[in-house]
Amino acid sequence: MLNRILNAVTTYYRRKKQRLHEIKLNKPTYIHDTATFVFHKKISIGKYCRIGHECHIDGEGGVTIGDGTILASRVVILSSSHAYKQNELLPYNGADELLPVQIGKGCWLGWGAMIKPGITIGDGAIIAMGSVVTKNVEAGQVVAGNPAGVVSNRGEATNIQQMVKEEKFFLKNVLENNFVREKRKTNIKKHLVE
Repeated sequence: MLNRILNAVTTYYRRKKQRLHEIKLNKPTYIHDTATFVFHKKISIGKYCRIGHECHIDGEGGVTIGDGTILASRVVILSSSHAYKQNELLPYNGADELLPVQIGKGCWLGWGAMIKPGITIGDGAIIAMGSVVTKNVEAGQVVAGNPAGVVSNRGEATNIQQMVKEEKFFLKNVLENNFVREKRKTNIKKHLVE
């Protein structure tokens, strides 16, 4: 009983700290209460998205995440960088370079992936766990490594545009059809923002 109360208080505090009301948020979407956001008003998250455990999104330069995209745990998205190409101070001066990040619909960013400022990721792309994305990723590409490079494609049989149009997103399937992956428990409601 005491444990449940403590968990509820902790979740409430974390949610308040997240300031989700300042983010352009299309609902429903899943946001873990340990995810952190900076420059909230420049972040846009689509419906049926999943923002996993301990993700960090810095919206200073603007971040847009398309419908149905899933961020696994500890994904980092940065949209600004220090201005270091100057002759005022070392290692950088007080100015920031604002470089928007665009992530398409139905993408999957694996555990610990890092997205550099100014990157565009196309619909249905997959970023493998631990990858550092330093170049744009085309729709349907699968990239891996540091720096991330194309390792494959989702395949010619995958019609990403049609799937996006029909909103064939994982989280939508979970919510509408009570879909649960085999041998998994689901506590989707705990972190669902409706």
